[in-house]
Amino acid sequence: MTVDTSKSFDAYEVIGIITPGTLVALLLLSEAPLFHRLLLGQSLTIGDLGLFLLLALVFGQLIQAFGNLIEWMVWLRFGLPTNFVRVRGQRLITPTQRMALEAKIAAMEGEKIDLSATNRTQWRAMTARAYARVHAAGRSVHVDIYNRTYGLCRGLVAATGLAFFWCIYAHRDQPALLVVLALMTTAAVFRMRRAGIHYARTLFLEFIDLDRV
Repeated sequence: MTVDTSKSFDAYEVIGIITPGTLVALLLLSEAPLFHRLLLGQSLTIGDLGLFLLLALVFGQLIQAFGNLIEWMVWLRFGLPTNFVRVRGQRLITPTQRMALEAKIAAMEGEKIDLSATNRTQWRAMTARAYARVHAAGRSVHVDIYNRTYGLCRGLVAATGLAFFWCIYAHRDQPALLVVLALMTTAAVFRMRRAGIHYARTLFLEFIDLDRV
C-alpha cells in the first residue's frame, strides 16, 4: 500500500493503530494480574484511561510487525494486489483497461513498458509514482479510504490472531472462545483482502482517467 505523508494528522490512521492495540491491551488486562494492578490499581481514573490509550497506541504500533508477516503470508502467491495487473489474464481490471494502464505508465516513465516483464521492485516504484499523480490531482479520496481500511483490518488480523494463538495455549478447554476468535480472525482477513483489492483497482482506474474530462 502507499503511504500518504501530506497530512500532519489523520484521526482514522490513529484509530487504525489504537483499535488493534486496544485488543492486545485488553488481553493483557484479563490474562496478566500484574499488568492489571499496575495499570488500573483499585479503580479506574481519567489518568488510567489516558495511560491505557497510550499503551494501546504503543501495542498497536508493535503489533504491526506481526501484521507485516501476516500481510506477506496473505499475498504470498502474487504479492500485493497492485501486482495483480502484471499477470496476463488477471481479473483486477479488464483487458482494455490493462492496455490503457500500460500506455499511461509508459507515458509517465517515458519508455515502453511491458507490465508482465516488470519486476516487483520496479513496479512498486511505478505504482508509488502513479499514486502521487492521482493524489496531486485530488482524486485519491476513495483510494485513501481503502488504504486506511486495509491498514485497520491488517492490524485486527494481527490482534485477533495473537489472541487466538494465546487462547490455544492458555484456554484450550474453552472451544467456544476459540471458535469466536477464529471467526473474528477469518472475517478480518476477508476484509483486509477485499480492501486491498479495491485499493489497487481504484488506484489504477483513477490513474487511467487522470487526463479525461
